[in-house]
Amino acid sequence: MLGVIVPAWAGYENGPPSDTRVVRIGVLAFRGTDHAIRSWTPMAEYLSSRIENKNFEIIPLRLADLRQATMKGEIDYVFTNSGQYVELEESVGISRIVTLKKAITGGISNVFGAVIFIRADRTDIQTLKDLKGKVFAAVAPGAFGGFQMAWREFKSADIDPFKDFKDLRFMGFPQDDIVFAIRDGLVDAATVRTEVLETMGDEDKINIENFRVLNMRKLKNSSMRLSTRLYPEWPLAAMPHVASELSEQIALALLSLNSDSPEMLATGYTGWTVPLDYKPIHDLFRDLELGPYARGKIGLLDILRRHWEWVVFVSVMLFMVILHGIRTEYLVQRRTRELSGVNQELEHQIQERLNAEQQVRQHEAELAHVSRVSVIGEMTSGLAHELRQPLAAIRNYAEGGIRRLERKNGDGSGIGEALGQIAEQAGRAAQIIARVRGYMRKREPRREVVDMNKAVEEAVNFFKHDAGKNAIHIELNLMPDLPGVMGDMIEIEQMIINLGRNAIDAMAPAPDGIGEGSRHQDRLEISTKVAETGVMVRISDTGPGLGDEEMDNVWQPFMTTKENGLGLGLAICRSIAEAHGGRIWAEPAPIGGLSGIFFIPA
Repeated sequence: MLGVIVPAWAGYENGPPSDTRVVRIGVLAFRGTDHAIRSWTPMAEYLSSRIENKNFEIIPLRLADLRQATMKGEIDYVFTNSGQYVELEESVGISRIVTLKKAITGGISNVFGAVIFIRADRTDIQTLKDLKGKVFAAVAPGAFGGFQMAWREFKSADIDPFKDFKDLRFMGFPQDDIVFAIRDGLVDAATVRTEVLETMGDEDKINIENFRVLNMRKLKNSSMRLSTRLYPEWPLAAMPHVASELSEQIALALLSLNSDSPEMLATGYTGWTVPLDYKPIHDLFRDLELGPYARGKIGLLDILRRHWEWVVFVSVMLFMVILHGIRTEYLVQRRTRELSGVNQELEHQIQERLNAEQQVRQHEAELAHVSRVSVIGEMTSGLAHELRQPLAAIRNYAEGGIRRLERKNGDGSGIGEALGQIAEQAGRAAQIIARVRGYMRKREPRREVVDMNKAVEEAVNFFKHDAGKNAIHIELNLMPDLPGVMGDMIEIEQMIINLGRNAIDAMAPAPDGIGEGSRHQDRLEISTKVAETGVMVRISDTGPGLGDEEMDNVWQPFMTTKENGLGLGLAICRSIAEAHGGRIWAEPAPIGGLSGIFFIPA
């Protein structure tokens, strides 16, 4: 009942036969065509006898031929190693139905591996690393048990078989030839799947004691020679076009075979079992970047076929993102047009505000000039007192000099000293008048390094007479070595004068004399110190102080608490402070009245 056995190099130029009664099983002939026919023909006859109207054929094929036959659909079932199965499952879509199992010492095994071996007399090779620079033989780059298993172990040992060996020879099937090459000294080391050495020894083809296994792995209750990790045994897999009912019939027939049946004895295996977990094979391919994990091997169609659900999901999400982007762009353009109109309106309002601020600054400049003229009235009294002393001294020294000259017996001594004093006092009077003229003129502020302590001392001279007249003690607490500030000396002195006079006015007794003589001695304290990045001047009095509302408005123009005041002095002070990049403010004084404070940056 067995049909025609096709040799490994044959093909179907016109595709598979149309007779559906013929079932073709492609077998990987790893030990040659004759060995494959002897081993698997009884199994084909058994299946033909168990399944009605079906004739099973064994097609022994080499590694590349088996792959080509599956790609063309020239066979119905595939019997190959588990590594090639994973590749064909990915590329063709075959599906395993049963897996081989084998009797070993101590039990049954459904896994296999590979051996890396040398001649027993090679004392120069003890470990895998000793193989560098040697000649190594294997089946083929795509042979699972005949190369790839050993390759993974080489990689773990930091060995690249394609670079580190003197020569890497791929000898193809049968694997027996590789064993003979080691025996005859044609190569230094080689690899074959497990049990090849043992089987050839049982067949009296070799003396197994003449070979030594490298990287030997010990298995519990087994004497099997092994150099690699273990992987699932060979599966029988169905092509995609095969009906599932036929595969079920084949699986039931094979699973019912006994280990001592002629069919199993011919194969050298014990029987069949259900398919195993192929994760170890995927781990190998992933480590070596082979099969489905090979770089550049997966195309767009493969991705679409395997992950179509994710492709659809990503496409929908991408469409939603694009739609959202279009809508967002439309909204942005619309909002941009709206904001453009609002921006133009804001620019117009800002320009109007800038113009208004410019007018305010111009008005403040005019106000400062007017205030200078207005404040001169308040300064006149102080000037009169200041000039009275030097003028009186000038008069006295002049009259004394005249009297000395009129004396007949005068020798003229002391006249030179008197003239010197007259000149000094005249110069002092000229300085006072020059300050008033400078303050009266509307001029550009002069920027120079100002010694704040000196400015305080000079300014005090303008109001110390009024302070003395009202029994007010002036106390100066000036910090030494103050840093100089950039400013106009006259304007800074004017701030101190205005604040000092206001403090004196606040402490002066009422015109009707009420309270005079019953108060403690009033005090005007002026202090300087370094603050932040400049100099701060505090002018404090012991007067009645101001309420919160008055304190907030005291710096506004025309705001005054004096009966005959214009309300311009403190407004001028604020303008001067701000023109110097500083600030001015008022707060309750530590000594009981009010403090006027200004800060000028260094």
